[in-house]
Amino acid sequence: MLTIELFPAKFGDAILLTYGPPGKESHVLVDAGLKGVGKTVAKRLAQRGVFIDLFVVTHVDIDHIGGAVSLLNTPSFTDRLGAVWFNGFKHLDQFSDLLGPIDGERLTSRLVELDVPWNVGWPWNDGSAADHVGGPVVARTKPVKMPLPGTASALLLSPTPQKLANLLPEWEKVVKAAGLELGVTGRHEPKPAPEPGNDMLGGPTLKELAAADTDDDTAPANGSSIAFVFEVKDGGRRKRVLLGGDAHPQVLVDGLRQVAKNGAKYAVDACKLPHHGSRANVTTALVQLLDCPQWLVSTNGSQFSHPNAEALARCVVHGSPGATLVFNYESTIVQQFLADHPPHASGYTAVLPAAGEEGIVVTL
Repeated sequence: MLTIELFPAKFGDAILLTYGPPGKESHVLVDAGLKGVGKTVAKRLAQRGVFIDLFVVTHVDIDHIGGAVSLLNTPSFTDRLGAVWFNGFKHLDQFSDLLGPIDGERLTSRLVELDVPWNVGWPWNDGSAADHVGGPVVARTKPVKMPLPGTASALLLSPTPQKLANLLPEWEKVVKAAGLELGVTGRHEPKPAPEPGNDMLGGPTLKELAAADTDDDTAPANGSSIAFVFEVKDGGRRKRVLLGGDAHPQVLVDGLRQVAKNGAKYAVDACKLPHHGSRANVTTALVQLLDCPQWLVSTNGSQFSHPNAEALARCVVHGSPGATLVFNYESTIVQQFLADHPPHASGYTAVLPAAGEEGIVVTL
């Protein structure tokens, strides 16, 4: 069995993968949302007595990494933590001549203090790292497959070396914005400007939304995001989940094309939409490349009005027939999309949290 729990992480990500035979399950946690979310995640995990085999911190954005610092300062979590993947300044610096990380970068400092295995298994080039520190989590020339506990593996699609290098000039700014510098309070990214209205009578159809011309994401922090296909085997069965982080869409497309056989679609059982269902990350090219029955959305829409209608429309129009859209919040944005494009009349299924609840669990 494989379960994917999308914790109520406000407008961020906090995702728990649980897999393996009963009583011998393994767990991978991907991100920890905002600062307050980390405390909620720690409490839930402690109540269940969960051991986290791997904690993946995808990138330096407050809605993904904010809760990581509080988690790593919570003994009930760190006492039951096996390893961490996170690209710090030293990992980015392998791909550039820039120097000068800011002092007091809290996540790195805490990982050093804990002496927890950090990026272990990823090759380190210059030989300067401690024994418990590996190299950058990066797809150097093509997607990289790494073993995970149990019968699982991760096929890394993002970031590429160039995307890591692109973040270096922005490092100090994004670290401060994420609240990772001592004495600095994290701040949210500015809200995007409202999109121009649509004057078509009755509003755009799903096909018109899917065909809308939208720009791709170019934010350096998002481009550095760790994104991978999680795969677990149980006998002759194989289950895959694409965890898109906030990765740039063309990086995901390029990586998937390298592993898809003979130009065919790449089959996954579910896809966590990159960047919370942003139109700038969920492109037609990405959706068309996947054979995917379930599209997962992690956000309450409070900061960036995600998921965008264009992204959801692309999943319905260009994805596998009869797609299922899974949401961890029944936000006003989701309610509006469902009202404008009712599932039963539009060829898709919507799965929402139980009434009055937030967060959702998907079982594959």
